[in-house]
Parts: sequence; structure tokens; C-alpha cells
Amino acid sequence: MNLTRRCLTQLLLLLLVLAVLGPPVAAGKGETEKGDAAPPVVIERWWVLGPASHPAPGLLPEGDEPEPAGMLGDAPFTRDWPRPAEGREVAWFGGEPLRWETAEAGKRGEVTLSLPEGAMEGTPTLAVLATRVTLDRFAKVALVLKGSDVRCAWIDGNSVVDCAGGPGEDDGDKKSKKKDKKKSEDEEETRGEVELAPGTHMLVVQTVRNAGADGNWGVGAEIVPVDEDAEVRIRLDLETWDLGIREIVEAPKISSVALAPDGGRVVLGYSRYVPGTDESERWIEIRDVPRGQTVAAWRQPSAGSVDWSADGRYISWIAKGKDESSLYLQDQENGRSFPLLDDVEGLGGYLWSPNSRVIVYWATEEAEKDERGVKRVESLMDRWSHFRDKQFLHLVTVPDGVTRRLTAGEITTTASAFSPDGGRLLFQRAVEDLAQRPYYRTELWEIDLATFETTKVRDWQFLYDASYAPDGKRLLIQGPPEEFEEAGLVLPEGVIPNSYDQQLFIWNPGSGKVQAITRDFDPSVVEARWNRQDGRIYLIAEEGDRRTFYRYDEKSGRFEELTTGLEQLNYFALAEDAPMAIMVGSSAWEPQSLVALDLRAGLARPVRHPADGFFDGVRRGSLEAWNFTASHGGTIEGRVYLPPDFDAERKYPCIVYYYGGTSPVNRSFGGRYPKEWWAARGYVVYVPQPSGATGFGQPFSALHVNDWGKTTSAEVIEGTQKFLEAHPYVDPSRVGCIGASYGGFLTMLLATQTDVFAAAVSHAGISSISSYWGEGYWGYTYNAISAAESFPWNRPDLYVQQSPLFRADQARVPILLTHGADDTNVPVGESDAFFIALKLLGKEVEYVQVEGTDHWLVDHDKRILWSKTIVAWFDRWLKDQPGWWDHLYPEDE
Repeated sequence: MNLTRRCLTQLLLLLLVLAVLGPPVAAGKGETEKGDAAPPVVIERWWVLGPASHPAPGLLPEGDEPEPAGMLGDAPFTRDWPRPAEGREVAWFGGEPLRWETAEAGKRGEVTLSLPEGAMEGTPTLAVLATRVTLDRFAKVALVLKGSDVRCAWIDGNSVVDCAGGPGEDDGDKKSKKKDKKKSEDEEETRGEVELAPGTHMLVVQTVRNAGADGNWGVGAEIVPVDEDAEVRIRLDLETWDLGIREIVEAPKISSVALAPDGGRVVLGYSRYVPGTDESERWIEIRDVPRGQTVAAWRQPSAGSVDWSADGRYISWIAKGKDESSLYLQDQENGRSFPLLDDVEGLGGYLWSPNSRVIVYWATEEAEKDERGVKRVESLMDRWSHFRDKQFLHLVTVPDGVTRRLTAGEITTTASAFSPDGGRLLFQRAVEDLAQRPYYRTELWEIDLATFETTKVRDWQFLYDASYAPDGKRLLIQGPPEEFEEAGLVLPEGVIPNSYDQQLFIWNPGSGKVQAITRDFDPSVVEARWNRQDGRIYLIAEEGDRRTFYRYDEKSGRFEELTTGLEQLNYFALAEDAPMAIMVGSSAWEPQSLVALDLRAGLARPVRHPADGFFDGVRRGSLEAWNFTASHGGTIEGRVYLPPDFDAERKYPCIVYYYGGTSPVNRSFGGRYPKEWWAARGYVVYVPQPSGATGFGQPFSALHVNDWGKTTSAEVIEGTQKFLEAHPYVDPSRVGCIGASYGGFLTMLLATQTDVFAAAVSHAGISSISSYWGEGYWGYTYNAISAAESFPWNRPDLYVQQSPLFRADQARVPILLTHGADDTNVPVGESDAFFIALKLLGKEVEYVQVEGTDHWLVDHDKRILWSKTIVAWFDRWLKDQPGWWDHLYPEDE
């Protein structure tokens, strides 16, 4: 009886639960295990081009009728096409241009189309529809095309649904496609499946109505997630889209710039990748500065290194070939272009003389190889594969092209600057010197161009640049703080300066007098020029995480910052005879631009955005400064990238990016570690500037010396913890870290020190400081500065205890290692060793080598795949979205 009562009670409870929750739902296709169906996303708004007449090909045999499917062909446009925008015209065939217009889908989810006015009887009619689709994660989706007439679809230029319903091309992010046609009484649905990476994709649909067809003409589409995970969010937006890695890599960029002597025109060298290929192209443009208009433009293979003669008559550029290059001139008086130097082997660069009569150029002569296949390494520098190749200087007259060799010998020579009258030239030679840091010295020489008599000006420990003052007697020297001993130092006795913290000196070789003009100027000098027009020195200075523009007045001894509207200057040019400067740079969330600056009025204005139209609809996030006071009492500056449509009430994953070596992470747009793209992918990005970076003053940069991660790793950990405490919109359980080169070393080290991070990425990281010191091309010279007077035999606490390899058993963070397989700066063995150690220890680690690449990844396709690899790794660990990673790197079956 008690058992019966208990059973009845349990039955009543079960019925009560079922009444509240409802009956169980079996999971099926398009549903999750919880029974949440993935609803289709109907595309309700489109850009529409046409309809327009689409005649059959000429000379079609009589009686043959072309199939509508064959009338559509390939994708109707590439990335070069004007992107859809209200009223934007597109040239069409045999008539007036077409215009993009918006259209709404009706109740059936289709856009109704009609024949154009004046349509030719018996001629097919074509229409193009386009929209943008944004996914928040990697997903497989089905694209379902609706309508009664033939239609095809492409996503990012790759076929998804072709007119026969079959699969199209595969591009790495779109792995599998298949057809499935369903018919009803009055319409046909054509379906194709595609795997899409997170981000924005361009969907293009073409439809053609065959001649003589009747009835309604409509086309539409819907997107249906087909993954088991139905949590993917799909956003449709015609006018805006999320920043993608291709925009960053493929946008046209200014690669060189020169300003006419009168400041009225600027010549620009451009580069870009050809859409859909791994090939790059270059071209040249002359632009009117006051009006901002293009005067002339032309394409020439591998054209770059543009310049302007001092008299304004010629512009010049180098057309580079694989082994041989040519130096071209264009005469501005008659428009004639001609090669001044034709097919010069190893041509590297050139300088115009101030009198415009000659050009000095340099070319490299390759050393002969030992036919026996052996090499006796004769010096530390001889370890470098290119060291025995020698570069020498030559002169060429303008415009006749008569050449004369200027330097010879066993040591490479590099030109620095002409004297103001053009009669002398400064050049440098690097000579191995094992007696002192950095184990080579730089010789500065002067050559009389009339007699070829050479005079050594001085030996330097570390010379960055040298040029003449307008008086032709003194020199402007760019070098480390200690170059003139105490003259440039502001550090306490016994503190070793950071030799990468570049300073400016005015030095008189005759009297030996030196003025350390940046001694009390905290920014680090990037590039400086003494302007003969107004007698002032203009410079780009690394000021914290910005690169700003300054001028120095020798009479007052004061620096004045000039506002340019750019946060990160790349390079600049001065007009010889006018108070005008031109500069190229970018800012966080703002792509590269060209700015003209009136030096007299101090007014800057934009002249050119090389990627005009490329970023018009990109949704931008925002940037905030965030600094903290470290436990040692110092201030560590930083900044935060916030995603578009940021909502402080949400919880975001976070990526912490740093360098930690001797340079700050600057505010340039994009780059190889594109913080803006990461933010566009839904991450908050925190960028701290640990101790030791240049641009914050000599005492701060000196903290880099003999540290190798002791201070910087502690600051990154402390900064991240304080950042999380101060920003509740970041989920502390979903924080990753990433760094490259020295930053890659720091990532490896952090992985052994803390569990504040849930995932880590190290590119080209250093796992063993001693092996990098000996094997890296510049390992021992870099350590001559970063580990001054410290060696593996006298500082095992530095070389061993600070090396992540010797702490691998303490690793506690899932880490992705990436490395260029041909890296000569940080040899690939640094990641090899750490990978082996972590694998043997059973740690969570992945390792991706990029074949055929050195320290910097410049190959277009490989760079894009590598960039996706990094974000896919973070998606896997910080968003619990492994789909993208598994797609890029599937497990072997």
C-alpha cells in the first residue's frame, strides 16, 4: 500500500512537471539538443542593379537559343568594383549607366523585378542583387534562393549556388557546398551550403529572365544556420559592415612621398594587392597640394622610392625587377619619361644632389659562392648569409646618365647626405669591433665629389643618421644618449642607458663642440631633417604610444609640437623653397592618410586618403586611455580598444597585447597585429606599455636594460588584474594575451607565471635567451643593448632563469605558437624547443609554422591565414567557439 502511494505521488509530480515544461522535443536538423530551432534569416533589403537587357552572344548559330544559366557566367564584379551605395553609377553595356538602388522584399521574401523601359523584344534581361551578411562566429549556413527564374549566388566572389545547383569554387573559408532543389506549384528554391568565417561577407545574386517569359519575376534569399550550434547571430546591413582582415591587408597604401620644392605638388608611390591574388602592384601619382587634385597618374611594375629634384624639374622613381632595376626620370617641362639608369643589378636606392646635376645611387654586388659547398666563417657578422655581398656607391649625371663608381673596398658603404652645395657626401661603413658594445662600430666618412678624396669624420658606437647643417660645417647627428658620453645623458651614475632611445646632437667636427638638443626632451627621435628654408629642425618623435611632429628652433633652444591630426606619423617631406610639409600617417580606427602642413601658419589639412571608399561603411569602435600605478610606484600607460556598438552592460572577452621590448605599441591603424580587427570581432583589447619602452624619457627606457621580462611580466600581470577590477564589462574568465618577437618571449614567460589568462599566442617568441643570443642574426648585438655587459657565463640568472624553456614545467595557459619557418632574426628553433617541452609535459599547446616566411610575414595569402589562425585560437578558448579553429586545422581522420 505504501509503495502504491509512493508511485502515485511520483506520477502526479511527473505530470505536474510535464504540464509546466511541456513534452520533450527531439533534436533534429537546424535544432539544438535543447530543442531550439535555428530560424531562417530572411533578407528583407537589397541593393539592386538593373534590370537591364542582356543580349545573347554575337554570331550565335541560327536556331540556337542560349540557356539562361549560360547567360550568367562568373561573379558580376570583383573587389575593384564600386561598392553598392545609393545612386552610385556602374557603367553598363551599350547604353546609359545603371544605378544601385535599394529595394524591399515583399511578403514572400522576394524582390519584385520588372522589365526595363525600352527592353528589346526577344532579349533576356539581367538583374543583380547585393547585400552584406555578418556572422558573429564561424558557422555552416544554407543559402536558399527563391524565385521563378534562373538565379545564381556568390559570397565574397566565390560561387555558393550556381545555376545548375552544383558546387562552386572552394577558398579555404568555404569548404563544402551542395545543391538541393525543392519545387512547389509556382516557384523553385535553390539551396547551397557554405562554411563562413566570422565577420562580414558580400552576398551577390544574379537573376536572368529569358526572352518571352511571362508571369511575376521575383528573387529573394534566406539564410539558415545548419550547424548543431544554433547560437550564431546573423546581421544584415546594406550601409555598414564590420572591419575585416582583407580590408587591412588589401587597402591601397602610400609607400613613398616627395614634395616639390615650391610645395605646390606632391609625388606619391602607391602599392596594393591585386584582388583575389597574391600579387602586388605599384603606381605613381602627382597631386596638386592646394587643390587636392590628381595631376597625373600611371602604373609601372614595382615602381617606388619616388623623389623630386631640388630644382623641381624632375621626379624620379625606381622600377624594381627581380635582380635588376631601373631609375626613371620624368621631365616636368615636357612630360618626357626615360630611364636614367637601365637594368642595374642590385640597385637599392639613391639621393639627389642639392644642385640637381648628379644622383648618388647604391648597388649590391653578390659574393661568389665556394663551389666546394663549404664556408669558413671569418667573423661574427660573416654568419649572416648576405654579409659577403657588398654595397657600393656610384654617381650618375642628370640628364645624360654618365656613371662613375664612387666607393670600393671590402666593406659595404651607405650614403647619408649631400652637403648644402652638393660638393661633398657623407657615407657610413659598419666595421666589426669586438672590443666594445655593440661589437661593431660605425665609421662616418666624407668624400669630395670633385677629387674623390675621402676623410674619416669619426668612429661611432651606434650611429643612426648624420646630415649637414645649412651652414655646411656642422652635422646633425641621430644617435643613442651615450654617444657623446655625459653630454646627452640624464641618468644617475651607474645606470646603463637604452641605446635604442634615439637622441639628436648638433656637432661641429672642427671644434668638437656638441649640443645635445634632446637631452631634456623625453620623446625618442624617429627621423629628423634640417630645413634650409627656415633654418629649423623638423622631426618625427616617438612620444609615448604616438609618433608626433615637432620642430626645433636653435636660437631659442625650444621644441614646438605641430598639430597634424594624425596619431602615428610614418614619414614626412619638406619643400625646399616654401614653408610647407607633407606627411603620411594614420590613427587608431583611422586608416592611412596624406596631410599637408603650412609651417608658417601651423595649419594642417588632409590632401589624400589612399583607400578612399575602402572603409566608407566600416563600423568603427572607440579608444580610451587607461593607465595604472604599478606596485613599484611608476605609471604604466595603456589604451583600450572597444568594439563597435559597445555596451557596458555586457560581458566581453578580452585580448591583452604588448611588446614589452624596447619600443611602445604605437597607434597606427591595422598592421600585423590589428587591434581594430580584434575589436571588430567582439573583443575588448587592452594594450599596456611596460617599462623599458622608448618615447617616455631616458629613465623609463633604461629599465629595459638587463631586465629580460623581470619587470615587464610583472607589470603585464598586475596591469591586467587592475584592468579587470576597473572594467566590469570584461569577463575575467575569458582573457587572452598575445605578443610577437620580444613580446612572444613575454607571452611564453607569462604562460609560466600566471593563470590570469585563459589562452595565449606567441609569434616568433624567444624561449631560450642564450640560444637566441648565439643563433639569431642580431641576437648578440641586440643583447649588447638589452643585456649590456651580461653574458651566459656571467649572468645565468638572466639567461637561464628568465628563459621560458627552463620554466616550461610551470606552464599553465593553453598557448598557440606561430613562427616563420625561415626566420633569421629569431630562429624557428625557439618555438620548436618550447613546443617539444610543453608536449612532453602534457600541456595544452598548438604550433603553426608559416613556410617560406622570415620574421615579418609579408606574403599576402599566408598573412591572412596566419591572422585568422590567431583569432580562431582566441575564439576557441575565450568564446567557446572551436568551429573556426577546427575548420582551419581539422584533426586527421
